[in-house]
Amino acid sequence: MTDSRPPFAHGPHRFVALAIAAALAPNACDAAPDEARGTWLTTTGVEDHIRSGAKTAAVMSDLRDIGFNTVYVETWKSGYTNFPSQALASFTGGADRSPFLGSRDLVDETLTEAHRNGLHYVGWFEYGFAAEFVGNGGQPWTPLGRKARDHGWLLEDAIGGYGNASNGFAWMNPAVPEVRQLLIDVTLEAIDNYDLDGVQFDDRLAWPREFGWDDTTAAIYQQETGRNLPNNVDDALFRNWRQDKVTLFAQELSAAVRAARPDLLVSVAPSVTSFSDVTYNAEWPVWQDQGLFDEYAVQVYRSTTGSFNATLPAQLAPFDPGQRDELVVGVRANGSGANTPYAALEDMIETTRDEGVAGHSVWYSRAARDEYAAQLTAFYDVENTGHAANPLFDYVRPEAVVGEVVDSSTWTVDVPVAGGYRLLAELAGDWQELSRGYFPAGQRELTVFNATGIELLYDRRPIDPADFNGDGLVNAADYTVWRDTFAEIEDLRADANGDNFVNAMDYDLWSAGYGYDTPPPLTVPEPSAALLALLALLGVLGTRKNHA
Repeated sequence: MTDSRPPFAHGPHRFVALAIAAALAPNACDAAPDEARGTWLTTTGVEDHIRSGAKTAAVMSDLRDIGFNTVYVETWKSGYTNFPSQALASFTGGADRSPFLGSRDLVDETLTEAHRNGLHYVGWFEYGFAAEFVGNGGQPWTPLGRKARDHGWLLEDAIGGYGNASNGFAWMNPAVPEVRQLLIDVTLEAIDNYDLDGVQFDDRLAWPREFGWDDTTAAIYQQETGRNLPNNVDDALFRNWRQDKVTLFAQELSAAVRAARPDLLVSVAPSVTSFSDVTYNAEWPVWQDQGLFDEYAVQVYRSTTGSFNATLPAQLAPFDPGQRDELVVGVRANGSGANTPYAALEDMIETTRDEGVAGHSVWYSRAARDEYAAQLTAFYDVENTGHAANPLFDYVRPEAVVGEVVDSSTWTVDVPVAGGYRLLAELAGDWQELSRGYFPAGQRELTVFNATGIELLYDRRPIDPADFNGDGLVNAADYTVWRDTFAEIEDLRADANGDNFVNAMDYDLWSAGYGYDTPPPLTVPEPSAALLALLALLGVLGTRKNHA
């Protein structure tokens, strides 16, 4: 086929590698060929890899040691985000994140540990248009499901059900602009608030075959086509119209993400073509032809080598030989029913290598980290061949810059390359983000109380130095702005880290960036002893604003 895709279609792996990544990258062994080695992490598995947070650090470390380079982490599920979302709260009038989290931020927790271990992190917006699971004949109960129902934005089957025996999810209507915009808004919010390497929608970027017989769909279909809803769920005209609506959202999502972060991986994990096209009205080969996504992690979930080999050719067919670097094959290790035998799983992975695709992703982390850890460790053989780089990214995740302790509250960091960094502190055994800002190259001093370690993690999001007065320099004049607005929640000129509060973290970011666009200073203005004492008393040095 002719490649008619727009120039951005080839995604972030075409961008020039960042100098910062090269400077901070761990020493790589050339023996391991480039290959996507991913796995999905969910909050609903019995293994509790990320749900409580107790195992998150160990799980990310183990996955890296086994040989994985990419994690797809649950971000959107059952009508809720796994991060504080003002977009969701404003839309529903309810909670700003999944209730089981309380005040926790699961995306921040998992992202921090993934990046500390050199893993690429893709926010997995698993549920897509599915508001929640209601079962056969059930009613929505989440704020999102109820809002969509009350506005007529939930799809219904031919007898008026929100869920039925073939599909127990309550689905939001892809033909409704407000629904599409919500999904785009929460995605862009995550992109803005977190240093994601990519975002991924799942096979629920879809319109199920038996749904769409509701009044809202009937009205839109009549308005746009002049036709009434058919009696046959397989009516070709209605099927094509629904497929077009799903494709429209894929186009809108892709354009919005690329406009916000052109360096971000845009991924989709659809079902296999024969199922996706008919049952879910999701024509992902059309999306591939239009260049809407950088990665197609197709769920070729089969438990035997024979069934896998029979299914794979149809998933390869949409890709010209030169485009197979966009295909990552999802392989099933476990799920409902018995596990796929390990020997079969390894055969599937070898087949993907023979076909020249970008790599594979294992469903899901229970098998990848627990049940088949020993076998996969031996198979990837990182000890002798090194870690494989994911070819869908033109960078590796840099190692953390580790701080050196000077005294109980003073630390030094040697920044190798100027850029944006997240300042992390180990507090009571957990690594937490204290702040984010621009750091010039060179040795910098930071004040953090009660920490047993500090690290800087490179942050790929656009970031500006702490130039509080906007003159293009970071100098003593900016310190004056910080001093004069200290403790402000309204005058936020000196709010360097964006937490809506001018505090000592903003001072540290100013201090770290002092000299930007000027010769290195000999001295850096310091707060008065009285002010430092006040800061310590208030507990604002080295503390993180609660995002609850």
